[in-house]
Amino acid sequence: MQGELRELQGVWAVTSLELDGAPLGDAAFSAAKIAVKGNNFTSVGMGAIYRGTLEVDATKKPKSLSMRFTEGPETGNTNRGIYELEGDIWKLCLSMTGGPAPTKFATSAGSGCALETLRREKQP
Repeated sequence: MQGELRELQGVWAVTSLELDGAPLGDAAFSAAKIAVKGNNFTSVGMGAIYRGTLEVDATKKPKSLSMRFTEGPETGNTNRGIYELEGDIWKLCLSMTGGPAPTKFATSAGSGCALETLRREKQP
């Protein structure tokens, strides 16, 4: 397993979420989490469970990722994005429409992008 993917292992809680330029209130994502094990992910939130595979490329600037959905409402879709990882904070900006990855950590009305900040959950 490559180094950066190794750093993403664990359970991540969503601490902020913005869609198409509009921040969502805490209630919309209060229980949302992404668990990464190997190159697989499970995402729980917004009333659904999503599963798939995760690919990262830490050599790009900004770093890039692809989430390929194999189970759940997005089955068959791939979301491309960019990310930053600083310790226990994981920030990602994803195209939710299957288009090319965003080039900056921002969304705007009609962009089809989501900007998420996640915090690693401490293991007991």
